[in-house]
Parts: sequence; structure tokens; C-alpha cells
Amino acid sequence: MSFISNVVVMPAGSSFLPLTVGFLALSLALALFRAAREFSRWALFPAMACGVAYLAWRYWGSWPMTPMHLGTAGLPPLLVALGLACAGASPEARFVRLGCIVLALSLGFASLLFPKDFYLPFLKTASLFSHAHLWFTLAAKSALIFSGLWSAGCLFGGREDSASQRQAWNWLVGGFGLWTLAMFAGEIWSYRGWGVPVVWEDATIIAFTATWFYCIGLLHLHLTGGWPARVRHWASVAGVALILVLNCSNDFGPFRPPLG
Repeated sequence: MSFISNVVVMPAGSSFLPLTVGFLALSLALALFRAAREFSRWALFPAMACGVAYLAWRYWGSWPMTPMHLGTAGLPPLLVALGLACAGASPEARFVRLGCIVLALSLGFASLLFPKDFYLPFLKTASLFSHAHLWFTLAAKSALIFSGLWSAGCLFGGREDSASQRQAWNWLVGGFGLWTLAMFAGEIWSYRGWGVPVVWEDATIIAFTATWFYCIGLLHLHLTGGWPARVRHWASVAGVALILVLNCSNDFGPFRPPLG
């Protein structure tokens, strides 16, 4: 088993992320040409498969501990899945699908050029709550980014129909719920591992909490309806930028050439 892991699985697994980026680039190129646009969707399936294989490879190398710094490199297959599930021919839906491809490609390419996966997992990440924190966080980031893309679709897609606004709202609520579960899982993991639920000296935790409060503000804006719909959509788009800066950039390491 160790021979298969060291000689076959580990070397082959390092190619999954470049393949994910390659298929995403192909899908984006096809989407930009009207004549080949219908083939763009088919390139997403191998991209998603390679992304899932990359996650499985990272888990193969760290199990039963949690892989380190997977919170951004794990997003492309989830965003691709959401883009594939985004049915409809409306301008908003097309914008959201294209946005999923662009963001998945950008995050995958950045993870490839600025990897941080060479940090070894430590023993305390073998906790169930550590795994739960990772996956709730990945799901929450994907849902909130998807909500922001629907808001961007309402702003730039040509119209603001009720269905698109409902999609933005539903995914915002779902993302906030998942983010809250990720916070609770992280606090329980911290308490069981270090004896304290929150380490406020950790900048990552402060950024995570700040994003949670920003989501509360977005929910408040939508529920009260005190601000115009366009302003609320802009606030949701700004939330995507906030997630990318505060909660994704910390997973990037120093520049390393992919072929180096």
C-alpha cells in the first residue's frame, strides 16, 4: 500500500490542480466564442473531476489529519458544480455561469502559482471538528460567492427580475448558516485541542469573524429593505471581494513556478 502511495498516487496527484486549471481555461476560451459556447459546458465536467481528485489526493496524504491550507484550492470544483447547476438562458444566469468559471480559474491558478500545501498537518487536526470546520468553510465560501455572483448578474446582466434576486437572497442565507456552523465547529475544535474556544491573537480568526458580521449586515439590509435593491446588490458584490481578500489570500504562500 505504501509503495502505491509513494510511487503512483503521490506523484500523479500533483497534476490534478494543473489539469483543473487547464480545463477551466479551455472552458472559458470556448465560452468567449459564440460559435463554440455550447461546448464550454462540457469542459467543466473534467475540470470538476480533476478538482475533486485533487481534494482526494490531499486527503490521501494527510488522513486522518486535516489537509492544511485547502480553503482556497478546494473552491474550484465547488464553484464549477454551482455553475453547472445554474440552469436557464437569462442574462443573469449566463453571467453567473461565466463568473463561476472565471473565479474558479483565478483561484485555481493562484493556488498553483502561490501554493501553501507544503505545510504538514499537525496532530490536533485529526479531530472530527477540524474536518467539519474545513468543509463547512468551503461550502460557506462557495455559497456566499455564488450569492454575490447572482447580485452581480442583477447589476450587469441587463435586468433585475425577482427570480435572480431570490437566488441571491437564498444563497446568502444558506452561506451565512454554513459560515455559522463553520465557526462553531472551529470553536469546538479549538476548545478540545487548546482549551480555549477562540484565539483572538490569530488574524485568521479575526478575519473569519469580521466576514460573519458583514453577512449579518447584508441580511439586515435585505430584511429591512431600507436601502434600494441596487445598493444591496453592490454590498453583496463587495462581500465577494471581502471573502477573497480576508478568507482566501491567507491560503497563498510564496511564488513557486509550477514546473520548477
